[in-house]
Amino acid sequence: DKFNQDLTAAEDWLYDNMEGTKAQFIEKLDELKGTGDAVAWRFKEAGMREEWIAAVAGTIGNYRAAAENPGEKYGHIAPDKLGKISTACGELEKWLGDMRAKQAKMEKHERPVLICAEMEKKNQELAKMADDILKEPKPAPPKEEKKDEEAAPAEAKPDGDDPDKEDADSMPDLADQDGEAAPAADMEVD
Repeated sequence: DKFNQDLTAAEDWLYDNMEGTKAQFIEKLDELKGTGDAVAWRFKEAGMREEWIAAVAGTIGNYRAAAENPGEKYGHIAPDKLGKISTACGELEKWLGDMRAKQAKMEKHERPVLICAEMEKKNQELAKMADDILKEPKPAPPKEEKKDEEAAPAEAKPDGDDPDKEDADSMPDLADQDGEAAPAADMEVD
């Protein structure tokens, strides 16, 4: 009611001062914005609040599911690290529930306690913390050593039984004409 009275008074002033200066008009507009901006902000907050509550609840649900049921994708992460995610999800969920209860008790003309910017900040904090943990790369599988090559000398078979073994006569001569060994750099090595 008071704001409506202020608007009516500003309208009357405008009709009486059509030839006023730009500075006078800006001053009158700023007087109205003192009350009007707060109303517009509360209206905007009320319109976006349910969307942000759903977004935060969805984030909590997604990260809690990843932490409590890591499966193949996150199974390599230590349980205590996954526990941190579950704990953070529980804390944010409790905070959201408490703030929703407080907000439900408030009148629409009062300053809200559950603010969208604060929900966005807490949502991002949870996401950053959880993503840092969940980004941990899987450990590389153990490299298979060449057991066959190491076991071959111990399990040497007689010359006639091993098809992979070549005769000494069929091996290329590693010595050059002068009887010196060929340089090792010319040899292919696995």
